[in-house]
Amino acid sequence: MVKIISTTNEEIDRQLGGGLPLPSLILIEGEHGSGKSVIAALFTYGMLAAGMRVLMISENNIREYIDKMKAITYNFSIPFLKRRLIMLPLHVYGAKWSREYAKYLLPIISRYINANADKFDAVVIDSISLLTMYAEEEAILDFITRCKNLVTNGISIVLTAHPSSMNENIGSKLRSASDCYIRLKSVNVAGRDVKSVEIVKILGSMGQVNSQFSAEVSSVFGLKIVPIAMANA
Repeated sequence: MVKIISTTNEEIDRQLGGGLPLPSLILIEGEHGSGKSVIAALFTYGMLAAGMRVLMISENNIREYIDKMKAITYNFSIPFLKRRLIMLPLHVYGAKWSREYAKYLLPIISRYINANADKFDAVVIDSISLLTMYAEEEAILDFITRCKNLVTNGISIVLTAHPSSMNENIGSKLRSASDCYIRLKSVNVAGRDVKSVEIVKILGSMGQVNSQFSAEVSSVFGLKIVPIAMANA
């Protein structure tokens, strides 16, 4: 059964048609610096505020991630200390990074998630690109299937991805499998840098969805909607 939760940002909730429909497989795709991590953090913040337990798999180490998100108002310290937010950094201190090592990351992470699925209500991977860059196609397709099965069992999945990290066939399958697909771009409008947010699809929303809007990252508000008139000013 789909339920709608607030992201804790009323402006963003309105763009989504009332909030975030869960459980869902959510794909947030965009180039480097387009705001993928910020939106993933906002969704994580909303899920934690709704009482959910979240597994966060990040390219950053734990302290880096918490400090970085705290700087834009998303304070994950308390849920982390209370173990409602479990963090798993992809870069292991002391481990030698190699293409061969990277190839096995996705299957290992996939098995870990399935083995511990009873310990959380949502999984956020920021970013999936590091896991898929050198993974075999069969492993990626298996991961997508596992994600859909987890959603069927009530666990939400949030993935951020760089569009060039997968071949077009795999990327197309992941977009098609997603219940919510958000595409981001960094744009400059009249000398102002903003994030262009396109909601390509969102299944289960309870109201009218604004398919495209502009936003910027604020140290006070986190993600802040930029009215078109202001963006063009």
